[in-house]
Amino acid sequence: MNKNYRFIFLSILILICLSCASVKNAGGKALLPMKTGWYLYEFERTFKGIEDEYNLSLTTKMKIIQELTWKYTGVVCYFEDGVFYDPVTGIELSIDNEGQISCTENISIKGRQEKNGRFFWSGLKEEHGRLNSIFVKGTLRPLSAEDRAGGEYDGVYQMTDSGTKRKQLVNIKDGFYTWKYIDGEETGFTPWPLLVHPDGSIVSSMEIITVIEMGELSKTNYSTNFSMKGKIVPGQGISMEEVSRSAGALQDQRDAKHIYAGTMIRSGEYPNEAIPADIENLVKSGRAAIKKEPKPNPAKYPSWYIKLPVKHGFIYAAGEKTFAVQKTAFALAEAAAAANIAEQIQIHIESSIMEVSDNNKTRIDERIKTEAVQQLNYKIIERYYNEETRTAFILVEMALE
Repeated sequence: MNKNYRFIFLSILILICLSCASVKNAGGKALLPMKTGWYLYEFERTFKGIEDEYNLSLTTKMKIIQELTWKYTGVVCYFEDGVFYDPVTGIELSIDNEGQISCTENISIKGRQEKNGRFFWSGLKEEHGRLNSIFVKGTLRPLSAEDRAGGEYDGVYQMTDSGTKRKQLVNIKDGFYTWKYIDGEETGFTPWPLLVHPDGSIVSSMEIITVIEMGELSKTNYSTNFSMKGKIVPGQGISMEEVSRSAGALQDQRDAKHIYAGTMIRSGEYPNEAIPADIENLVKSGRAAIKKEPKPNPAKYPSWYIKLPVKHGFIYAAGEKTFAVQKTAFALAEAAAAANIAEQIQIHIESSIMEVSDNNKTRIDERIKTEAVQQLNYKIIERYYNEETRTAFILVEMALE
């Protein structure tokens, strides 16, 4: 282990020693090869503005960081035919028997599913003409029929916020909870399918963390957390409490609780198109929409981009950017690859230390992230510019010891 990694390891170990508790793995059973069925899908997804950071750095001559992270608990997904559909992002990921993660619709997406249920994957995504990187890590835990509510909870319910009077429709089927607002107004996020526990309880949360840094002059870090706790009385209704809290950026406040009360509705009270799709149909329609999308042509990618090299003691990452000016395209492709290397270093550090308690997890995650960026020391080993598509590709390598 080199000096940099020894320092990282010892620093994080000190934080860990502040607590004697540890986090349990995803059920203790080996998940690979993955089996067809429902899974509890809890994860965090970081969206990094690669191109915005690059352009602002050129303008300001400062290091710029723009990141947005969503953390979800209580989400449910389905694995079948070697793929699982992410109901939040609408992405379909393939997982082979060895745990390698890929995506037919986005060649840049690569990752790994571990036997204990933990996974990570990353990729690139163009949005509004700007290049961004996505980094996702979390856990998958198999859900049996005993893990979720029985058929006595099934039904459609109308929920009303006692304060704002805003209404939702909720569809509960086979122990899963899907919902949407009746008024059709923008929610600010995608309503995600939730697990209903055998006793009829629902527990879920979503946290949004924003990080914006401009050198040493300006650093903004704030978060908004939404937590939901509810209970269903079979055949009667639902009570739900939602609390939001904002922290950072000179604010630390808890909003007033939103109390939802709901009753089961009669068949025909609302037209079928108003009723939220149950999770099974949600997955089917989502996967069908993906299959209609145009697929990338692997022939237009270098072979090392499609399948990264594997070498003990080294990590590899690739980046791409379509742009008419080669110099800029290569610079952005390298920035994307560097961001992925930093993400892999985080995973490497996390895998090198003991599991941590929830109490210290946030502090440790922040330290890991900071150290990972500071210790970047990669070299470019492949460069390729496709004149036809005007796309630059970069492959970088970094030694771990």
